[in-house]
Formats: sequence, structure tokens, C-alpha cells
Amino acid sequence: MCTLLGFPAFPPVGHVSLCELEGRVHSMPAEQADVLIFTNTVASHPRIAITRDLLHSSICREDARQVFLPVQETLIKKLINVWYEQGLVEALQTAAEPQEGREVPSALQFLATYLLRLVSGINHIRNSFHPHLRESGDKLIAAVSQTRAWPMSPVRCLTWHPHCTKLAVAAWDDSVRVYSPGTSLTPILKCKSQRAVSCLAWRPMSASELAVGCESGVFVWHVDPNSVVTRPSVSCATVLQRPHHSPVTSITWSQHGDLLLTASAADTAMYVWDVAMECFVALRRVGGGGVSLVTWSPDGSKVFAATTGIIFRVWSTDQWLPERWTVMSGHVQAACWSPCGSVLLFATSEEPLIYSLTFNLMDTVFQDDNVSKTALPVVDLTEVEVDEGERVGGLVVSMAWDKRGQHLAVLFKKTDLVAVFLTELHAVLQVSPCCFVRGVSGEIPNYISFQQNFTEGANLTIAWSSGRVQYFPLVCKDLKTDRSIFHESVPNLDSSLRNSSFRSIR
Repeated sequence: MCTLLGFPAFPPVGHVSLCELEGRVHSMPAEQADVLIFTNTVASHPRIAITRDLLHSSICREDARQVFLPVQETLIKKLINVWYEQGLVEALQTAAEPQEGREVPSALQFLATYLLRLVSGINHIRNSFHPHLRESGDKLIAAVSQTRAWPMSPVRCLTWHPHCTKLAVAAWDDSVRVYSPGTSLTPILKCKSQRAVSCLAWRPMSASELAVGCESGVFVWHVDPNSVVTRPSVSCATVLQRPHHSPVTSITWSQHGDLLLTASAADTAMYVWDVAMECFVALRRVGGGGVSLVTWSPDGSKVFAATTGIIFRVWSTDQWLPERWTVMSGHVQAACWSPCGSVLLFATSEEPLIYSLTFNLMDTVFQDDNVSKTALPVVDLTEVEVDEGERVGGLVVSMAWDKRGQHLAVLFKKTDLVAVFLTELHAVLQVSPCCFVRGVSGEIPNYISFQQNFTEGANLTIAWSSGRVQYFPLVCKDLKTDRSIFHESVPNLDSSLRNSSFRSIR
């Protein structure tokens, strides 16, 4: 089993990881860092930084109330206002708690306290039968999100187009920006109902359709690549909604883009949508709670569906029948398919391990008759001390597997770097250490993804807590092989190389 002990040393303090070329990790001081010194493979990629100046978040009610001076109002009026703005439970809490400068009748205080205990008991009974309803709204999204620190992250999520160099980035203000090389136009997809964006997915076999999962449902935007309009109206979007199917926490397209699968951690049903006809079929099974994560296998034959409980399922798409699996504790937090669709990797919310399930061509779990039907652990991510007392590892937030099946990236819940593993899939899956990716001092990685149409190897894309989006190419043969070209394009190359660090992984 692979562990974190075989990784190369960290870059020096103050250095930023830039790329991996021919088995060597390159880094430079943060103030001089430029990946183009080492490789041209991402030279045409758009430079992205989600700063506060770009965000157009609306003022929330709490912030808006700070603009006005406080006024004196009667107790009854106060309770009515709280009930109207925040709900019945908050109004009962206001009546049950002592009010500064205002007396609450003891009878009203006793009644409110009794009703609060009654509501708490009812919620406890409900949650024991439906554990996926313990959280709601933003809290529920944050609990199952593939984004680290989702409520505070400047980049909520991002996704690459499967066929062209086009990147969609969802920001903290719930706007979605579409970046493409060779153009200064950046379409911004945003509307009032598109709140708490949790997931994105480009439609395969289409250059212009992007699905956005959020609190109110799914918006399927049509982004015309030939249009000069940077702010399409909501009329360019198809809205997919179902009762009790919110917030949407995961979406995935079928192999050919004809079907869209949506899931909500608050709903035990998944919905398979024909977007063009705006019709759907519900897939519902008892047990496990709401469906928090779904992902379609690249070959289109299977769908992985995780719940908020210990149960997860692997659906066969020919007859839409599921195979039920359970984990020891917690829930499945992250999962990804191999490019051929024969191997599924997943990690739980309670164990620092990555497990593997192998499938044969008949869409059933590949196993020996003498072997128990269990998933096999392939990577041990137990926290270890790797360099100068710094510890890495722990629980997983998300994983990403590149399209060639050669690199697996892991985003941790606490460690402030990204781990990259080498993978080889022959008769069995083999995993070995590759490198750690570290950002600028103080940055935390929030989201990871691989570019799907990158032809020179793998391009790991990382969204950092500063709002910076980094491209970390992992290539075997770089375009820059002639040293004279270096001296023409970078006059201070020798000093730059002296300040850079090289870490061999072989």
C-alpha cells in the first residue's frame, strides 16, 4: 500500500511549486515564480485571480441592517419582525431568552421555552430516521462539498470543458465566469435565483452548455462562444427544479451529454434529466439518506452515488439497477473513476485511506470466488512528518484523476498542500508517490481539477484561498529544450535557475 513517506522533500521556505518536468519538481521564490520559465505548455492559458474587486456580492440582510440606526419597538412587534425575517424558531428563541432593556412576561417566556423543547424533540426523532436532514442550506452544502472551506472560499468550484481549453469558475458571489485563451471577453453567468453555487459540469459534445448546481436547482446555461455579450440574461438558461430536491450538491453528465444526473444531500432520490425535453426520471432507494455525490463513469456504463450515511451505490446504466455497498463509519466524501471506467477510487469522511473497487466488462465487481466482497485500500494517507517537523496527510476533501490515468491528485481537509500520486493500471492498480504542490505562504488549496484536453501530460488546476488559480503541468517532454531560447526570452535565466529548486522523484 502506498503511503506519504516516499515523497520528495518540500521546496525551500518561501518557494512555490510550479511544475513537474521529466520527473523533477521545479519551484521558485514566490515573488519571482513564473511557470513559463520552465514550460510553454500553459503559455496560452488565461491568468485567473478571483479578487474582491471582481466579486459583486449583494448586501445580505444582516449587513443591510447595520446601515440603519436601532429603534425602540415593542416586544410583540419585535417578535413579529423576527418571525417574518428569520422564522418561527428564531422568534421563539427571542421570546425565551432575556431581553436587554425589555422585560419578557414570565408566562410567555415559559411557553416559548416549552415549545422550543418540543421542536427540538421532534427534530431529534426526525433526524434519527432521516440523518440527511440534520443540516440544511449552506451548512448542508459545506458538509458534503468537494471544496475545502466552501463558505469562505473565493472559488467555490471550477471545471474544464472536456473537448477544448475553456474553464468555468464559480466565485464566492455566486457568479460563474467562463475563461478562454485568446480573448479578453469573460462571460459572467449570474442571476438572482442562482445562489449558493455548489457544482459545475460542461455538457459533453457541446461547446456552449454549462450546468450549474445551486440552492434552488440546476441552471443549464447556453454560452454562445461567438457572442460578444459578457452578461447573458437568464433567458439563456434552462432551469431544472423538483420539490424537496435542493440544494443540489452534485451533477454529472452522461458520456455523450444526452442525460444529466442531479443529486441533493437533502433528497433520497436522484433525477435523470433529458435537458432538451425538460423531462426526468426519479431514481430512489431506501437507506443511507440523501444523495450527496454522483459521478458517471467515463465509459457510460456505471454511476457512482454516495449518500450522507454509510451506504453508497454503484448503478448499472443499462437497466438502472444498483449494487449496494457500505462503509464502516461516516460517509463517502470523495470519489473518482479511472479513464477506462474499470476502477473506482473513493475516500470516506472518517478514515485517511483511499479504497479501490475494480469492475470487469460485465459491470460487476471483479473478484475471486475465495475473496470477500470488499473494497481494497490502496493509499494510506495517515498524517506523517515529512520535512522539518511539518506534518501532512489526514482526511480527504476531494480527489481528481487525470484523463490518461497517470496522476491522482488529493486535496486534504487540513494539510495546506496538494499531494500528487503516480498511477499505473494494468492487471492491478499500482500507486506511487509523485510530488507535493505548495502555494504561496499562507495560501490554502480549496479546489482541484485536471484539464481534460491537455495533450502534453496532465495539467493540475488548483484554486487557492487567495483567489489565485494555478496551473501545475506534469509533462514528460517539454517544448523548451534549446537553452539558447531560454537566454533570448529570459535574460536572467541563470540567476532564476540558481534561485529555483529541483526535486527528483525517481
